Amino acid sequence: MGMAGVTKMIEVGRHRIEAIVYGSGTPTVVIESSFGGSAAEWQAIAERIAEETTVIAYNRAPYGASSRATDRRSAGEIAADLDGVLSGLGIVDPVILIGHSMGGVYARAFAARHMDRVAGMVLVDSSHEGQWAVLPAHYSVKNRVLASLLIPQVIFGRKKSRAGADRWSIIREYLTFKRLTAADLPLAPEGLGERPLAVLTRGPEDSADSDRLWQAWYGLQRELAGLSRNSRHLISDSPQHYLNEGDPDLIVAAVIDVVRCARDDDRTGMGEGGLVLEPRDRSE
Repeated sequence: MGMAGVTKMIEVGRHRIEAIVYGSGTPTVVIESSFGGSAAEWQAIAERIAEETTVIAYNRAPYGASSRATDRRSAGEIAADLDGVLSGLGIVDPVILIGHSMGGVYARAFAARHMDRVAGMVLVDSSHEGQWAVLPAHYSVKNRVLASLLIPQVIFGRKKSRAGADRWSIIREYLTFKRLTAADLPLAPEGLGERPLAVLTRGPEDSADSDRLWQAWYGLQRELAGLSRNSRHLISDSPQHYLNEGDPDLIVAAVIDVVRCARDDDRTGMGEGGLVLEPRDRSE
């Protein structure tokens, strides 16, 4: 049975940010959700991890009950907000960061600025700062059409489809993300040192067209796995980008493995909890 969360509102600069705290213990796990995502989408996973340790699922501005964003929504600004949330909650020990999709960009930005406050990281099909130079060449016609319609969908869609966000805050976040390049990577290879890192990547779809895109995505994910000397790169059986829906068991297992590794200060290697490096060989 899951543990109920306690909702708190934290004042951070000009933003008011909603955070939900589950469980107890250290290290604390912090969930940074995707673009257009919310803490509610991670509730079931947060409750399961909370059986092991404290979990914070928060809604960065402008999602959920949090306020509108008053800035450009750059990775640095979002990392500063997270810093304020942790301070407001009295979290002083190093944390485990979970970053899903664009949330992975923000988790790495926080780590680059506050490395002494990071005990480990789990990247869930994380975006990559250099992806715009790599992925579009492999887009199908459908991919291109969907990408071109994103901003119109935000403008004309219902508020519920934007996870409670106002239109212009979410558009600013997207446009700022679209401007990122590989030069904006906040961490160098092995930048996390020997902190435990799990990189979880969606599996490929069953078509030659999508497989080319997946191979390009896999290359970016493999690069992210090089951010720590103590990492595991796991490929899901699910082709869903939203692995919190498509493969929650993989996420829970990986997070608990990273938590226990960080807790034991295990610098010799991960995987004691039964995780296997790249369960299916899709590397080449």
